[in-house]
Amino acid sequence: MTSPAPAPPARARHRAESLPAAALLVALTALAPLAVDMFLPSMPTMAEEFAANSATLQLAVTLFLLAFATSQLVYGSASDRFGRRPVLFAGLTLFAAGGFVAGSAGSAEALIAGRVIQGLGGGAGPAVGRAIVMDVYGRERAARVLASITTATALAPTLAPIAGGVLHDVFGWRSVFVTLVALGVVLAAAYAVLIPETNRDPDPRALTAAGLVANYRGLLSSRVFVGYALVVALMFGGQLVFISSSAFVLIEERGLGSSAFGLSFGFVAIGIMLGAALSGRLVMRWPLERVVLAGAVTGALASATMAALAWTGVGGVWSVIVPMFVTAGGFGVARPPATAGALIPFPRMAGLASALLGFLQMLLASLYSIAFSAAFGASGVAMASGIAAAAACGLVAAITVWRVTPPIEGAAPGGGPPAAGVPLRAGAGEGAP
Repeated sequence: MTSPAPAPPARARHRAESLPAAALLVALTALAPLAVDMFLPSMPTMAEEFAANSATLQLAVTLFLLAFATSQLVYGSASDRFGRRPVLFAGLTLFAAGGFVAGSAGSAEALIAGRVIQGLGGGAGPAVGRAIVMDVYGRERAARVLASITTATALAPTLAPIAGGVLHDVFGWRSVFVTLVALGVVLAAAYAVLIPETNRDPDPRALTAAGLVANYRGLLSSRVFVGYALVVALMFGGQLVFISSSAFVLIEERGLGSSAFGLSFGFVAIGIMLGAALSGRLVMRWPLERVVLAGAVTGALASATMAALAWTGVGGVWSVIVPMFVTAGGFGVARPPATAGALIPFPRMAGLASALLGFLQMLLASLYSIAFSAAFGASGVAMASGIAAAAACGLVAAITVWRVTPPIEGAAPGGGPPAAGVPLRAGAGEGAP
């Protein structure tokens, strides 16, 4: 094992914990949602220009998401081995290169190739960004930064199509990718200035076959990690059911106009943001496990109310939007501390833990949404039931983790790491190397 790198100077440590650095970490994790949704208003124009059908253009979304999800696993282990900085710089470079290829594409195939490259680079932002959060901040402080990340990732899909539509109308669709390239370059430059290397103890075995097997075994055999991963994935799965079905339910079944639907969708996104903001305050007063449980209970009760209203045929648009707003708020409360709780026990493999958590969230949530929609369609009853089922299962996972993982004793006041000499209780460090 290599000896730990020397501690960074006090000024560098302070810079890494500064508000601009925290804002940069939030932006890094929001880059991929921006890249997914910013070009959506331009898809009809692209299809016409390239003489391609909508199914072909949709590959620019689905293959981006596939590349984004799988690349996180590579970036996570690589950042544990080589450090956060070189890996994140490599990812942002790839993201910018993919944006250039997509923006200069002369065919649908070239556009899709650029989007795949962009997705492969975009996976570095959340995988390495969350690992940096765990490197720099203590237990509750990490949960507060992750709450800001949850707020940004909820806001990005709401604002990105608006920004993309304006860019498309004023400058044309290629300007969307020019903007994404510029964002990648600006974030790389800001990272170079604001945040030093935070992985002070690289693991030389992180990319070896034996090391990977041992690390994956440690994560996947941990009831704490798996439990919190299920909480996060199931809640995200419920969100995906709403995202994929809400237009059919609210516009076709409930008669809502397109503009009103956009406002309703934004209203639900505000619920996530308010929940995440509340979560950032609660983690300073309650143990992480209690905050996760409170959010899970809120989401389960609100979604069950929505399902009951749908099954009985009571109410109109507001019988969907109001309980979904509360459900989203509960999810916003629970997800940041659940993410922190999953990563805290694994400081030596924070990169891999962050990457695997992100991969499982996208994989399980997508499979749940696809399977539920294929089996039950996009009716109001099916949508509400799918969200309620996901929230109920998330609550069961939260209760299970709460039972097997007592709070960490000896946490320093103000959300710092546990006090010196005070060990983690059995279970809290389960599976940690």
